[in-house]
Amino acid sequence: MIGRFNLYVVWETTKLFVLALVAFTALIMLAGTIQQLISQGLGPMAIIKLLPYVLPISLQFALPATLLFAVCSVYGRVSADNEVLAVMASGVPPLKIITPTLIASVILSLVAVWLNDIAFSWGRPGINRVVMHSVEQVIYGVLANQRSYSSAQGLSIHIHGIGPDGRELLLPTITTRPKAGGEPTTISAQSARLSMDPVKEVLRIELIDSELESGSFMATLPGERVYEVQLSDATKKGTASGHPSEFAMRQFESEVRKQRKSIGEMQEILAARTAMGLATGRYDWLDDGHTYESLAAITVGRNRLYRLKTEPWRRWASGFSCLFFVWVGIPLAIWMRSADHWTSFGACFLPILLLYFPVFAVSLDYAKDGSWSPASVWLGNVVLLTAGAVGLRNLYRS
Repeated sequence: MIGRFNLYVVWETTKLFVLALVAFTALIMLAGTIQQLISQGLGPMAIIKLLPYVLPISLQFALPATLLFAVCSVYGRVSADNEVLAVMASGVPPLKIITPTLIASVILSLVAVWLNDIAFSWGRPGINRVVMHSVEQVIYGVLANQRSYSSAQGLSIHIHGIGPDGRELLLPTITTRPKAGGEPTTISAQSARLSMDPVKEVLRIELIDSELESGSFMATLPGERVYEVQLSDATKKGTASGHPSEFAMRQFESEVRKQRKSIGEMQEILAARTAMGLATGRYDWLDDGHTYESLAAITVGRNRLYRLKTEPWRRWASGFSCLFFVWVGIPLAIWMRSADHWTSFGACFLPILLLYFPVFAVSLDYAKDGSWSPASVWLGNVVLLTAGAVGLRNLYRS
């Protein structure tokens, strides 16, 4: 009896899960591509190129929610029909009723971990790359509508109009700001055209009769000139940034070793310079600009090391949220005994929303800054484990 019941529940859950996953993933993909279309001004071909990269990111968010929805809906319905009560009345313990679904959720959790890895290491850099390679079209589109374009990285272009061919920028003023500080560079010209070099990842600006100003330096450049801007300065997106969230799981161990070695080398250089200053009486070396720059670099390196150590734990914890969502959802759905899909899902998702996400967010922040151990990102799952255990105990008592 219990075998047939479990097979029925797993089959019903699987059908509902697949349908909900397809619908929810499509909705997230649509929202994601529309957001990129609005914020970046991408064309139809760029949007099509984005879809493969958006898919794992969409599945990353859709998988835990749709699994919880399917589990709560099915167990809530069979409980409302008194099927769970009948099985338990025959002497079957509640744990045996939910074990097949828990096993399936463990498998899906491993899939979710893999999807998290793909989404971070392949999906997001892929989106950035598509946007980067569409930057020419993006800038022309923004300039045509607003006659002004600016990026957070310091590039701004202002024009008086666009020529009849749709490519010539009339009386442009272009400003670039160096990342490391310093004076901005301003270029004005009679006209300009933009083109992209995808190999070098630079935006080429072909200028006619231009003037360049940087601080106190000014120059008049008659005729044609070419000015190149790194694509990472021309758009919000970048390709290989070296950010910890963009590494694949297999890369973290080597990256942690590299970062530790880099920090150690900086500390040794700073210690040697300090010792030399004390030995030679150059006490000004102890608190000069070079010392503060070294200390700042060591701090930045340590922060990056904390993030590198935290990221694998985050991906595993996020992936296994599927298991712990189910662990909490099943007892609560059985106790609710509601045949309505959304009532069961809402009742189960509310405690997860109030318990899991705040604890996960706080522990992640503290782990990233080194205050807590990287393993603390599992605290949200531990909270759900406790809540699910309480719910299962109540089922035994009932």
